[in-house]
Amino acid sequence: MRGALLFTTMVTFGSLTACGDDALDGRPSGGGGGALGGNAAQGASNEGGSSSSQNPSGGGGSGGGNTGKPCSPTCTGASLCDDSLACLCAPGWTFDGTSCVVEPISDPMTRTKEEVCGRLASATQMPATQWNPGAGGCDPGTVPFDAQVAALRYLNFYRWMIGVGPVQVDTTVASAEQQCALMLNYYFGHDPGPDVMCYTPEGASACGSSLIAGGYGLIGQVDGYALETGQNFIHHRNVLAVGRAGVWFGANGGSSDMHYGGAYPALATDPAYVAHPGPGLQVMSKVPLNWWFVEAGTASTPPLDARVSVIATGELKPMTRQHHYGDFSSFETNGWQPEADTPYLVELIDDNMAVFGSFETTFINCP
Repeated sequence: MRGALLFTTMVTFGSLTACGDDALDGRPSGGGGGALGGNAAQGASNEGGSSSSQNPSGGGGSGGGNTGKPCSPTCTGASLCDDSLACLCAPGWTFDGTSCVVEPISDPMTRTKEEVCGRLASATQMPATQWNPGAGGCDPGTVPFDAQVAALRYLNFYRWMIGVGPVQVDTTVASAEQQCALMLNYYFGHDPGPDVMCYTPEGASACGSSLIAGGYGLIGQVDGYALETGQNFIHHRNVLAVGRAGVWFGANGGSSDMHYGGAYPALATDPAYVAHPGPGLQVMSKVPLNWWFVEAGTASTPPLDARVSVIATGELKPMTRQHHYGDFSSFETNGWQPEADTPYLVELIDDNMAVFGSFETTFINCP
């Protein structure tokens, strides 16, 4: 059962202030805080991630390239250390002879179905192991290097699909993220106290600054966040935000987490506004088909409504306003389901009935 997304802390996002405790069951009920059964995901207090691939040509940018530098605390951001302690460029970044720079990002409107589906295929190749258990007791174990890279590539695929650049990483939080993931098996929340089994201050701090998930696994947590339609889209907006930095994944047993923090400067190719679904070809299984959203990208956005029409016929498709705020709006399809291989025109309408922006989107199924 693909499960729940829970948000329990206060968040301010532009003009939006969200506070709630709306959960859908999915997390096993044994141990942990709250009756979240089966799969659950939860946003941290300052906003509220994972999948697969060993293939160096992975979706959303493979990254790679040995920087020639030793593994050290400075190997972070656009780079990370591998198992041989070499400092490599992170997924989505490539070595230009001096530093790790972002890989070229194509215009979503120019992509072919073969290109998009090829990226998805690379980004969804599973590593052999997503988590290595510890020696016992409160040893949180480790996430193998190839699994960490796989999770980053999968997250980057979602971002690449809608025209947003790759994330940067924070390798310094690896140990704390594992400690948090371990504690989540006994208390599912952002504020574990000293009475929680295997408590550590470092792990508790990590839980407070991470997205957290139960029942998804290291890789699957990305889907939980990126396909969220409840809780004011707080996880969804977070993982697709322009310039997302400080990312690192942890996992232990049935629990997982994604650290994040800060932002790096927007890329020249980053969009003025982030839309999901976005322009160009959108994989149907990687979009919440009945609930779409737009958020600020490199520029602010006013409160918006959506007008959707079938390009071939001009037929208007009704959309219902859900969220209507500065820098974040969402819309639900009203009595219809998007069809594959049918181009739609999406017009974003401000409160003065002017077209703020528009794009063409086409949903596709990949083999």
